[in-house]
Amino acid sequence: MNKNAFLIDLSASDRTDFGRIGFEDQSEEQQVFSAIWELESQVNNGGFLQYFQSTGGHTINVAPRALRAIGAARSADIVDRALAVVGADGLPDDQASREQLIGALDEPSLGALEALDREFFAYPDNLTDLLFEFVRSHPKTFGPVQ
Repeated sequence: MNKNAFLIDLSASDRTDFGRIGFEDQSEEQQVFSAIWELESQVNNGGFLQYFQSTGGHTINVAPRALRAIGAARSADIVDRALAVVGADGLPDDQASREQLIGALDEPSLGALEALDREFFAYPDNLTDLLFEFVRSHPKTFGPVQ
């Protein structure tokens, strides 16, 4: 089975709440899936800067917990360190406030985020395998994996 193709299909299906139901209204398992899916798509597309400023950036504060829930502790550490660059208390939920905060970052902070991008891109944890196993272990939430 191609686990990545399965997860892509799942993300677009009605078996997940990703993009269909407000993040705060999702179950814990659905939030884990949504936070990791948003994190990967945004960081891989434009790094932590893009993710922090995106409409899905409100999930960033949950992302480290979500990564730990699937067993991706090294990736969670990278995200924790990226969050620490921009603020000790996490990021605001609203996009405008996040954009303002990111826009005020100095060059050393921007450089630190770029270095963390590279660490994330090295994939110290196999997020595809771990997320697939998480989904497979929650058939009541996501349905059976066939």
